[in-house]
Amino acid sequence: MLRLGKLWRISVIFTLLFCLVGQQDSVLAKESSNYYTILLKDEDKFTTFIEDAGELGLEIVYEVKEIGMVQVKASSDKLPLLKDHANVEEANLSVRAVREDTLPKASSLALPSLWDFQWDMQEVTENGESYNVFSGSKDVTVGIIDSGITSTHPDLKNNIVPGSKNLVPPNGFRGEEPNETGELTAIQDFTGHGTHVASQIAANGFIKGVAPEIGIKSYRVFGSSSADSIWVVKAIVEAANDDVDVINLSLGSYLIKGKTISDGESSKEELAEIKAYQKAIKYAQRKGSVVVAAAGNDSLDVRDKKQMDEFISEKLAEDGITFKGKVFDVPAALPGVVTVTSSGPTRELSVFSNYGKKFSDIAAPGGDYRYLLAYGGERWVSEGWLQKEQIIGAAPNGAYFFSSGTSISAPKVSGTLALIIDKYNYKDKPNRAARHLYKYGVDEDTKNNREEFGHGILNVLNAVSH
Repeated sequence: MLRLGKLWRISVIFTLLFCLVGQQDSVLAKESSNYYTILLKDEDKFTTFIEDAGELGLEIVYEVKEIGMVQVKASSDKLPLLKDHANVEEANLSVRAVREDTLPKASSLALPSLWDFQWDMQEVTENGESYNVFSGSKDVTVGIIDSGITSTHPDLKNNIVPGSKNLVPPNGFRGEEPNETGELTAIQDFTGHGTHVASQIAANGFIKGVAPEIGIKSYRVFGSSSADSIWVVKAIVEAANDDVDVINLSLGSYLIKGKTISDGESSKEELAEIKAYQKAIKYAQRKGSVVVAAAGNDSLDVRDKKQMDEFISEKLAEDGITFKGKVFDVPAALPGVVTVTSSGPTRELSVFSNYGKKFSDIAAPGGDYRYLLAYGGERWVSEGWLQKEQIIGAAPNGAYFFSSGTSISAPKVSGTLALIIDKYNYKDKPNRAARHLYKYGVDEDTKNNREEFGHGILNVLNAVSH
């Protein structure tokens, strides 16, 4: 517990390991020996493949019909049969999307306002002036693909529009979560990540988001542990089918296009997931949705192949695996995505943020650890430096907590895009909305650092004033 001032108390949650909460918790794609992901050449022949799979004795686990993606459970000797099927483009061991770290409960807080702690919102809204220009409406919706949402949180409940969905199947990740029912309406957030993300977009109470009147929907893809990439792909498709205007992805994985080598055996890996993400993003664009993704929190220049190779090699070595090929930061590095890096209160790139030339599209405040590194942990807390560089957001139990990461930068951009779409009538015009954001929705003095900030650091007031 941290005492703020003389009377106020609030739980503080942070990590000193710069782990990715959401977009990449520093977790590489991991595999299970009996779960396989299949991407079909022709999704129109989806039903025929399902019938063929049944005849091969495969158990269908998960489906994304619109892009021809299937997950099956089978013994390893079935993989060659899958790859030989006439309609199979790619088949590989299923890849974990990310791991969500469970966040401790934050203490209840009853305060008239927490605006004084929202240095990030003060910065991007010009001390709240953007709210006076335009704060959005329920005519436009942001779909949040994450760990769910606390629908009863007082700062969020009035912004949640009908249609949220749970995409976590019965028994959860690889059958290891017996509390997961698979019910479509089971969107309760068990980790706090999705609720914190949602508050950056649309909080309208003790704290404020960038778009406090905009509509939000939750597409839950994390239970209490992890998720399969196919669930995230399914959520992108579902959100697009639901006519969501902006899709926020504060998550991701490092995927390898090439070969991994374990115990002397070489195998082609993870192409099904990479291609499926690409198809899902294109599908969403055709449906009129803007897709926003967090850049990741490993301090990596993702365009530096040597740096990426060394980082991934070190992680894979823990499992006795080597690789040959190219590493992708997915979905952030894929075409058609608005990729968001993180800035701190000093308006520098956050020490944890990934970045890269023609990778970063825009930056937004996501917190930092510069003050922590400068003052040390004890002074960081006791002298109040923590709340001067971490980001406050909504917690699952109706309270609030501090955190940081590109996961928290991305939803600020998603909310701003929703405002742009709403005010300028860019519904079903995702490219026009993105161009408006890049042209007007940034600070002029931050446009020159393209590797770190892309088009610049987010300015909501500028975005809604042109």
